[in-house]
Amino acid sequence: MIRKVLAAAAATGVAGLAVGLHSMVVAPRELRVRRRRVAIPGLPSGFENYQILHISDTHLGALGSGAEQVLAVASLRVDLVVHTGDMIESGWYSEACAQLLGTLRAPDGVACVLGNHDYVGSWLRGKSLDLVDRLEARGVSVLINAAQPLERDGDQLWLVGLDDPYRGRPDAQRAFANVPADAVVLLLAHSPDSLLAPLPRPVSLAMTGHTHGGQVRTPWGALITRTRQRYRDVIGMQTVNGTRVHMSAGLGSTIPIRFLCPPEATVLHLTRAP
Repeated sequence: MIRKVLAAAAATGVAGLAVGLHSMVVAPRELRVRRRRVAIPGLPSGFENYQILHISDTHLGALGSGAEQVLAVASLRVDLVVHTGDMIESGWYSEACAQLLGTLRAPDGVACVLGNHDYVGSWLRGKSLDLVDRLEARGVSVLINAAQPLERDGDQLWLVGLDDPYRGRPDAQRAFANVPADAVVLLLAHSPDSLLAPLPRPVSLAMTGHTHGGQVRTPWGALITRTRQRYRDVIGMQTVNGTRVHMSAGLGSTIPIRFLCPPEATVLHLTRAP
């Protein structure tokens, strides 16, 4: 009887060790590329099947850096690339981040917002962040409470970026100030918590990161969300305060542990809602 108990304990220990090693060594590198169709009410005809590559949380400089994951998706053919923050873990990696994101190619370029780790890791250069200066020098658009139009065949979409809700100074009124009243709006924010406060106007689709999809999940959902509010789930298409949100599982993490939640890049195919 004692031998059976010891054997069972040993088997359990070996299984636990195997799961742990897989979660720390293998799973953080098992990139999953998803494709989702998103119906947008009022989508201008010029943007039918417009494709957005949504990546997030690369954490360059961390043990769980997602740099190799960015390189893996660089060959995807899309119309726009967006990064929803936590690009770096340390200011030593600002230039590497700028070079990495600067290699991504899309007709409408690369746009991003800042996350809490970007503020913690970045160095100040005068009144601006070193990371922001380097990204913009590489042609990456950094939307800090700002908006920019996207144009196709005379039609427009507007891309709005909110500052990080934890370390930055989000200002939705300023972000939406130049957006036409009848525009279809896509929103970038680092955390879904950015949507807890009322927005000046409806948003057709928001894209966020920060949660890593929970990073360690059970069949019933995420164990940890990293958010101020508990959501039904923190991965894929969700709804927050009436706004549809695509929550990315991210490409990297500070601690390289993934369980039932591999690194993820998503191509969002926009289509006109009937």
